Amino acid sequence: MRSDTAVRQLEYAVASKLEDDAWGHWESTVYGEVFDHVEANGTSADMAAIVGHISESVRDGHRPDPADVKAHADTLMTAGGKPLTDGGEQ
Repeated sequence: MRSDTAVRQLEYAVASKLEDDAWGHWESTVYGEVFDHVEANGTSADMAAIVGHISESVRDGHRPDPADVKAHADTLMTAGGKPLTDGGEQ
């Protein structure tokens, strides 16, 4: 999944959880750097997991901090606790 697609998916997922227009395009693009990082270093499954993580975190107006989302993304893209630097091969 490309990072721009992730932004759209996040907008759709969050809109289904909120009753008002409290979440705008700008708020979704706040995570753009995280999506770019995952696109460059992870898989489509990792990207989908990040979108799911953010959308699940949106409750009662809570907006996850981008740094926290990036830290979560980094934990998804690890094997044995070490960041993958070789494309996932060990």
